[in-house]
Amino acid sequence: MSRPVTQDEAALFRHVFGDAKPLGTRRQAANTHKYKRPVAAAPSALPVKAPALTGKKASPSLPCKVGGHREMQLRRGRLEPQARIDLHGMTQDNAYRALVRFFARAHSLDQRLVLVITGKGGVLRQIVPRWLGEYELRPFITGVSPAHIRHGGDGALYVALRRRDGKTVRGR
Repeated sequence: MSRPVTQDEAALFRHVFGDAKPLGTRRQAANTHKYKRPVAAAPSALPVKAPALTGKKASPSLPCKVGGHREMQLRRGRLEPQARIDLHGMTQDNAYRALVRFFARAHSLDQRLVLVITGKGGVLRQIVPRWLGEYELRPFITGVSPAHIRHGGDGALYVALRRRDGKTVRGR
């Protein structure tokens, strides 16, 4: 059931939206917002300073799961990572630089599964999953999963990398 609009409400609407211009048709608006996937940059072009840790907590969820058959094999400890990096004892800036170099090198060697050891405590355990979702590292990564107890459990992450040709093979 609707009611008639009062003069005060109409005046307020004109005041707030008076200078608004229409976007055009829905088709025109949809074409202006096409997503373009970032292209992996050369290691020298990547930033060397870690994104700042803001006051808000890192989200407990990882960027995306590895998924499929590979996820099941990881949970059972049947897959071995092709490379590993240990970030224990590093400052945030050093850890970020090391992580960027590590992913760039692993991607150039066409390695598909790597292990990132963050440690069970400290700020790196909270911030590394957020870094993996950042714009600079996103072109290298297809999925992230917690590590099996044999590879570090809660203090480590499996990271599945894209193939060099840019294709993604999920579930293998």
